[in-house]
Amino acid sequence: MTQKLVHRICVFILIVISNLPNTFGQIRDCYTDTYFETEAKTNSRRLEIMDQIERQIRHFEKSVTPRNNAVVTIPVVVHIVYNVPSENISDAQIHSQIVVLNKDFRRLNVDANNTWQQSADTNIEFCLATVDPSGKSTTGITRTYTSASSFASNGDLIKYTSKGGKDAWPSESYLNIWVGDIAGTVLGYAQFPGGKAETDGVVIDYKVFGTGPDVTPGFHLGRTTTHEVGHWLNLKHIWGSSDCTTDDLVSDTPKSDAPNYGCAKGHWSCGSLDMIENYMDYSDDSCLNLFTAGQKTRMQALFASGGFRQSITKSNGCGIPEQESVYCGKISIQLQFDNYPQETSWDIKDSKGLVVLKSAKYTSTQKNSMIKMDTCLISGCYTFSIYDTYSDGICCKYGKGSYRIFEGESIIAEGSTFAKSASHTFCIVDKSPTCTDGLKNGTETGIDCGGNTCESCISCYDGKKNGHETDIDCGGPDCVPCATTTDTIETPTGYLLASYFETGWDGWTGGATDTERYKGDFSREGDYSIMIRDDSGEESAMTSAAIDVRNFAKVKIEFSFYSYSMEKGEEFHLMYHDGLQWKTIKTYISGTDFYNSNFYDVTFVMDATKYSFIQNGKFRFQCNASTNADQIFIDAVKISGITAGAKESYYYDQISTIAYYIGPNPADVVPNIDIFPNPAEDNINIVSNVEMIGIKIIDLNGKTVQEVDVNNDIFITDISGLLSGFYMVTIQTEKGIISKRLIRK
Repeated sequence: MTQKLVHRICVFILIVISNLPNTFGQIRDCYTDTYFETEAKTNSRRLEIMDQIERQIRHFEKSVTPRNNAVVTIPVVVHIVYNVPSENISDAQIHSQIVVLNKDFRRLNVDANNTWQQSADTNIEFCLATVDPSGKSTTGITRTYTSASSFASNGDLIKYTSKGGKDAWPSESYLNIWVGDIAGTVLGYAQFPGGKAETDGVVIDYKVFGTGPDVTPGFHLGRTTTHEVGHWLNLKHIWGSSDCTTDDLVSDTPKSDAPNYGCAKGHWSCGSLDMIENYMDYSDDSCLNLFTAGQKTRMQALFASGGFRQSITKSNGCGIPEQESVYCGKISIQLQFDNYPQETSWDIKDSKGLVVLKSAKYTSTQKNSMIKMDTCLISGCYTFSIYDTYSDGICCKYGKGSYRIFEGESIIAEGSTFAKSASHTFCIVDKSPTCTDGLKNGTETGIDCGGNTCESCISCYDGKKNGHETDIDCGGPDCVPCATTTDTIETPTGYLLASYFETGWDGWTGGATDTERYKGDFSREGDYSIMIRDDSGEESAMTSAAIDVRNFAKVKIEFSFYSYSMEKGEEFHLMYHDGLQWKTIKTYISGTDFYNSNFYDVTFVMDATKYSFIQNGKFRFQCNASTNADQIFIDAVKISGITAGAKESYYYDQISTIAYYIGPNPADVVPNIDIFPNPAEDNINIVSNVEMIGIKIIDLNGKTVQEVDVNNDIFITDISGLLSGFYMVTIQTEKGIISKRLIRK
């Protein structure tokens, strides 16, 4: 063993020891990431819905001013599922957990400090439900005996009454928290937004729920539930997924390469101090004390217009329970007497002929006077009858008498002239809120939907084009815009033009002064790309040869680019000539769509309904920057025609960064891998900014299905022998192992 290797092993051991809890006891173990991976395997739409949620969050961050002062209150129901008395924890312990949640999320925890200036009050509160799904009073706690001695993390049995657990309350109105004995070392897990409604919520082991003497030391301050509720509100672990190249999608949390355990103060990774105090790390409870402003924004996006958990803001779960009563219609009887009130009487009979109400004797009532009395009748049909003992009615020989019956403000019966009697039949209709009355009433969160009794309302995540949506789960006033959403279009039958510029211009021509075929590090693949620069119109452009696109419904343009010295607000255009004029079909803006010193892959799809597809259509990339060597490097341009009919889903308008930094000091670059195309059919390209040593492709069962040794920073491999589905590609580099997901079409 070499001295260098011994040194590395020693350093590794010291790092591991520094991250262990001081007690050397149980460490925090969260099952949420694995839970999500299992969901994605069994539900083909799970990743699509998650992507939809992420796009809504990005839209919220860019377009909506965060509701910094709007407090969201989330009704909570705690389902205690127990086998032995110790698992049937007390009401006091349950209430202690709600107190912890409110203090942690509102930054009122006594251990809050100013170590991190970006710490924030999330403006999210929790309450034990006071109203159950049927509108009745509740404590917000259910207790269910089970014959199961424990519940495995990977089965969700605790969430189903039929399987020994307890069914969820409607997740659109409540946060469901199941508390029981979780098998193994797992302390808890949560379901990220977008999963099945009947399993939506959080599962916590009874030994770490709430505070008190019976709670496991190290996890005795209720922070396990704070952590898992953070996941339920779409927060990821602060370290992302594995290494410094991954992220938790929050801008103000420092990158970390792994979880921290115990209370590893002063621990550095990824070139910065780890935020071990963040609730989304694995530190012990006594070390955790904050969420950041960025995490707050990410959570609050769920409650904004089009957000996945917007409906819970309209829940009556913490409101006033409905009174158990039968509908009663308000009835008013108005009598104008004649000169002989003592001769008048009346009654009201139900549909069976039974008298439900009758008049008093008007022997002392003044002549020509008026009376009005109110009553209440349950729904049904009735007959009102008025009588005169002298058989001359109440109008008009001996005074101008009359009668009126009102329901609310509406007259349902009236008259004046009769002899001995007169009768009128009317019906009282139950006007209690229903799920079919075309009104938003009762506990409904929409018109005839949502609340405690009606079906869930149409949402932006139900896989249907409904409501005001302009496409499936997008568009309209409520959902995220459809500008970058997926569509089902036909599979390309081959490229109309594929240009990599390794042997020449490959079907393109450039301006004489501000374009050139470039060789160097700014090429996406191989050695060459096309450089366009400055703002001299056609001289700053590269133009394709004429392409016949007449027979296609859509045209897909794929390309890669690298930006150098482009100032904020400067741009370049993707253009199309329809035989009459050049039209800009897409503009990419520096500081908005891209940033300097990064490679980007782009897919854009044109539709024949918006553009004239002709025999000699042309395409152009044109730079529109200042005249100080602002440069865009275009590479790997592929144009394909798509006829109407088949089945490939991809983004209409997608731009993705490869985080492949080319700067003044490439040796300091964080290692990163890119795999393209992805999804793929036959060959994949694996490109790295560091040297790769070995590559493994692993299926969902953990079996290595392909393995190869390499000694390069770019590699092409054939995957045509693999079955369609999801795979994990692990790449051994000189700086460590990196994993990427691969889809085989």
